[in-house]
Amino acid sequence: MKLFIRILLSVLCAAVILSMPFSLSTPHKPAPKADSPQQEENMQNAVTEDEDSEYIDFDDWSGLFFSTAYAEDADWSDDGDDVIVEPLDENALRIKADWKLPVDFSAPPRPNPDKYTEDGYEDQSIRVRVETREMYGITVNIAFVEIADASQLRTAVAGNAQNKSTDVMQSIAATINPVIALNGDLYTQLPEKKTFEVRMGEKIRAKTNNLKDILVIDDLGDFHLFIRSHGLHKDDRPYYLSEIKEEGRKIVNAMTFGPALVKDGVLIDQKTNEHYDYAPNYKNPRSAIGQTGKLSYVLVVVETVRGQGGATFQDLAQIMYDLGCIQAYNLDGGNTAEMLMFGPGGNNGEFKFHFSGDLNADDRSIKDIIYFATAVPESEW
Repeated sequence: MKLFIRILLSVLCAAVILSMPFSLSTPHKPAPKADSPQQEENMQNAVTEDEDSEYIDFDDWSGLFFSTAYAEDADWSDDGDDVIVEPLDENALRIKADWKLPVDFSAPPRPNPDKYTEDGYEDQSIRVRVETREMYGITVNIAFVEIADASQLRTAVAGNAQNKSTDVMQSIAATINPVIALNGDLYTQLPEKKTFEVRMGEKIRAKTNNLKDILVIDDLGDFHLFIRSHGLHKDDRPYYLSEIKEEGRKIVNAMTFGPALVKDGVLIDQKTNEHYDYAPNYKNPRSAIGQTGKLSYVLVVVETVRGQGGATFQDLAQIMYDLGCIQAYNLDGGNTAEMLMFGPGGNNGEFKFHFSGDLNADDRSIKDIIYFATAVPESEW
């Protein structure tokens, strides 16, 4: 009987040992040398079966690692390094390389009439959503803008950048096919003042102003704010112009108006601007622009009706902060404050949205506007 039990146990142990290569993953060892051609063929078949048993079908498990679109097209390397494939955002804006707009005052493509939405405009290069909110008892007209490329953030001027010509905003905008446009800083209003002004890469003035905050927009579409011009003086450390040169960046647009409302994600206490120009403590029509993220922006016009409404600098700063701005800047206000979007019919005077800061004032003749353009050529409609 004992002999029978020992035999049975031996058989069971052998069975367990023989089954282990099929159930466990073992370290690879150098293959033993074959004694005959038949044995070599058997050994090759055994290796192939072992590799197949450890194969994982990533198509079946793609939801755990990356999007389904990448499960079949992932570019795996065989150099032993891990390959990380990020999913493609289906809502991401993108353009072809040759659609990038030139940094000059030329007119970009017309918006596609079929791409207007109920509350704005959207094609594959730009997304604009417009709304009106009541914030702190103030009527605030807002445009949220996302673009695919920094070249779509542009400025336009009446006449040319160096002269003193002005025109109403509608006339300036009608020549350059904006998706949406906002007034600028009217830099010719006081031509004798010291200002740091650049439009579409063209230098207009390069003087610093210790009384004003300056907005610089670089070729990545990023905003940089300089409080009382600090950082633009040659003796300042760091000196911004040296920094951007070292980084290979360029200034595309720069404005001297302000004040800065939000800087580096921090709400600026406007008590420090009690003596700033432009009636800081009065509830006036205002306009402002802010950056909320990479190639994402907010445009704002605060309106008044028969002298009622409007915002102080502190009100405007709080509004821009609440809208998610990491950088925000006050532009020319009063009856200069204006934002417009032409309708699907184009620039023939048909507006989809048209907001004026002072609803009782006539359009003011201005020098410059800030606008966002589509990059999709008409041939791609």
